[in-house]
Amino acid sequence: MHIFSGTRGLQGDANPIVFIHGTGMDHTVWTLFARYFLRHGRDVLSVDLPGHGKSKGPLLDSIESLSSNLLNYLDSRNINKFSVVGHSMGSLIALEAASTQPERVNSLVMIGTALPMAVSEALLDLAKRNDPGAIDILTFMGYSNNARIGNNKNPGMWMTEGTRRLMQRSSKDVIFKDLMACSNYADGLEKAKNVSANTLLILGENDYLTPRHRAKDLINNFESVKVKEIRNSGHTMMVENPNLVLDYLSEIL
Repeated sequence: MHIFSGTRGLQGDANPIVFIHGTGMDHTVWTLFARYFLRHGRDVLSVDLPGHGKSKGPLLDSIESLSSNLLNYLDSRNINKFSVVGHSMGSLIALEAASTQPERVNSLVMIGTALPMAVSEALLDLAKRNDPGAIDILTFMGYSNNARIGNNKNPGMWMTEGTRRLMQRSSKDVIFKDLMACSNYADGLEKAKNVSANTLLILGENDYLTPRHRAKDLINNFESVKVKEIRNSGHTMMVENPNLVLDYLSEIL
């Protein structure tokens, strides 16, 4: 498994931060956030999930197996306690980890999340055929209307095309396996009841992939949870509103 931990690597932080990317992405979506926390003396593990980015396969097709793989890696590094941040599919992996081993997770942050995280049959069919149309849909639906035409608060970044290019680097079947894992994750609501970590959900007001109202049942199943909504933002909040996401992360991590 490829991990970005900065040039200094792990220094023995008692509460390292684990960042988990979403469908068809890799650790680079967390670069701004990882660098910030590294500069403030925190240990960071920004992961490439199996078969993604620089990590070797095989691809895993369930949230449970992806979470187990991550926990096994943390075991191999003797990391007993940690905080975890996940976006979209990564948020489900983070939830699964915080539920199955609650005594290890200090803080849980779920960004752009919903349960169930259903995926349309049309999108699954495109992804199964490795049709570029699947990436086009995920990119288009992953941003608010304003972001689709520009309006970036951080100059020099083309939000939608940057995400499209990132997904286009995915190997064959990655998008399909990821979408199936999200769609088949059936007992996440029950898993939320087992979470004891400090929990934060960051949701986008104009998220078309995981609309805010689809997180209602998830929110109600946590014993204790804080919810932050980013106005006018779509699903890919780390790109659309990185500064506000970082503010919210800093509050809980």
